[in-house]
Amino acid sequence: MKGLIKAGLEYNLMSSVISKGADALVRGKFYSTKNELFDDALKTFFEFKKDMRIAAAVELYKTDGMSLSRAAELAGVGTEEMKDHLAKAGVRIRRGFSNDKGKELAMLIE
Repeated sequence: MKGLIKAGLEYNLMSSVISKGADALVRGKFYSTKNELFDDALKTFFEFKKDMRIAAAVELYKTDGMSLSRAAELAGVGTEEMKDHLAKAGVRIRRGFSNDKGKELAMLIE
């Protein structure tokens, strides 16, 4: 139980530090809003963490009806490689049209 409390306190402290740092960057006019800062942070994260970019694309394909071609584009791979990633994740490939949700994240990463 003490470990859980300690982990909770560490999380709250880190969350507070991140929030204060974000506020400082907005106050210093490095970003106009926290949303702009977090969009930039997420974009940078996905640029350097290709595995997370692929994981996001797999999840969006699986749960949000994103098309195969859009998922591949988001992941930064070709459609055949995307099919391989989906197969490894146990996701069935859909045939036909999709409603292609997840466009906001795709636009953010592009």
